[in-house]
Amino acid sequence: MTEVDDFIRKLDRELRTGLLSLLVLLVVESEPGACYGYQIISKLKELTSGNLVLQEGTIYPILHSLHAKGLVDSEWGTSTNGPPRRYYKLTHTGQAAIEQGVHLWQELDASSRQVVRALRGERDEGTR
Repeated sequence: MTEVDDFIRKLDRELRTGLLSLLVLLVVESEPGACYGYQIISKLKELTSGNLVLQEGTIYPILHSLHAKGLVDSEWGTSTNGPPRRYYKLTHTGQAAIEQGVHLWQELDASSRQVVRALRGERDEGTR
């Protein structure tokens, strides 16, 4: 592994850590009623045209963390074709977290784009 590979792996991990939690909250918010882990995985895959595919080993720790922070509630429910599922729904605290998180992300995204445009010029404009 080269230094560049190491840098990119670390950058990818750091960028995804908080952003994935926000995206999961947004999906939970968008679903009427409550939703379960695989449903969230499928929705994120669909919304990103297959570019963001989470594994169960990624989604469930995120959901457990969001639950521990009081951002989502969960309850067990029945499934029409399999074992019971844990269903998640947004709390009022989760809604407030989404509002602030989306605002923060938009500011960071806009600032990052400004820096890239200023320092890299037009050559990176097509990579958005």
